[in-house]
Formats: sequence, C-alpha cells, structure tokens
Amino acid sequence: MSFTERLKEARISVGYTQQQVADAMGITNSTYCGYETGKRQPDVAKIKQLAKILKTSGDFLLETGFAPVSSEEDKTDIPCCHEDYVADILANFELLDNEYKNVVENLIIQLLDIQKKNRQTQTNKK
Repeated sequence: MSFTERLKEARISVGYTQQQVADAMGITNSTYCGYETGKRQPDVAKIKQLAKILKTSGDFLLETGFAPVSSEEDKTDIPCCHEDYVADILANFELLDNEYKNVVENLIIQLLDIQKKNRQTQTNKK
C-alpha cells in the first residue's frame, strides 16, 4: 500500500474529511488533497503532524514496516533498542540546520519512492 493509500485509510478510519484534516494542519484543502493524490509530498514535520491528527504513526504512513502505535499502552510493546535507535536519529536530526533537515527529508522521500518502485518491479517479475 502506498503513502497516499495509507494516508486516506488513516483519515477515513478516524472519520475525518479532507477539509477537516487540512483545517487541523493549517493548510489549504488543495494542498492536503495533493498529499492524498500524490501530487504533493509532505515534509517530515507535516508527516508527524498528520500522524498525530490521524491518531497513527509516521511509520505506518511511510510504510516502514512498523505497525501504527495507537495508544500509550501499545508504546510499551516497542523494543527498547528500537526506541533508543529512533531517539538517537531524531536527536541528531534536531542538531542539523534547517537547510540540511530539508535535504534529509527529501532524501528519505526519494528513497521511499525508489523502494516502492523496486518492490513493484519485483512483484511484477513474479
């Protein structure tokens, strides 16, 4: 499932309209619609905001293979080594200047797109 499909699924699962999500994010409806259609790509900060509004996780939206974390109780199921790893990455990310943060965000989006295309190619070969 693609980012756009997961985003729409998450929005529908909480019962929000596109306009409601756009309003909660402080963006226009057309910008949000662009996220769901794939015509626009949100940056990491927007993905975090989307995850919070839609009561899911960035991992779920970005298809990293980790299940969404839906409650405080569920967070205790995350292995501590994974939690520490993510905390270290985020701490290092926060040390970057905004210019470099944008580079990292764009790189992640590009890598996810490449990964998706590779998976589709592998699936088509089977």
